[in-house]
Amino acid sequence: MVYKALVLKTGRMYNVFGSGASHGIHAQFIAQSVTANNGRSVNLLRGAGTRFGQWFYAMHQLFRLRPALRATIHQAQFVGLSLNEQCRLAVQDIENPTFWKALYVLLRGVFPHLRFLRFCDSNTPVMDKLYFLCHRATESLQKSFQEEDDDTLFLEFGDNEGVEFELAEIFEASEGSNNASKV
Repeated sequence: MVYKALVLKTGRMYNVFGSGASHGIHAQFIAQSVTANNGRSVNLLRGAGTRFGQWFYAMHQLFRLRPALRATIHQAQFVGLSLNEQCRLAVQDIENPTFWKALYVLLRGVFPHLRFLRFCDSNTPVMDKLYFLCHRATESLQKSFQEEDDDTLFLEFGDNEGVEFELAEIFEASEGSNNASKV
């Protein structure tokens, strides 16, 4: 359930700040992104269910751009905008420390494995790096499991309005498209 909620929230952040669907919000975010990344414009990634690990890369990029997102929502120009429900929920997520903590715990457990797979897919001898990454992956999983015992970590995920409905709607639609592609 927590993974699906994080996928939903990552997708919502992309739709509000990264896709350009709301041009004013997107332009403000890109300006903050340029400032936060030493003159480079860095945008959010769109997750896809068809690519292995794409949601994790999207979550990593979202986590990396957290300062730019926070700067965007605290600008006077942004505060003056009339926000729809999706934008308000995205702003709540940005200001929610539990969301960022849960995202960090998930990424800490998964990211070494993704790096491991990228090295396995390369054409160079990397056995020493693979051994090191296996060790790091084991340590990161142990730390993530320790964090899961924190009772306060995932409390607020069930409290968000409409999360259950949106999750059911999104994952039913994706299952339907997967079934349609199999036909």
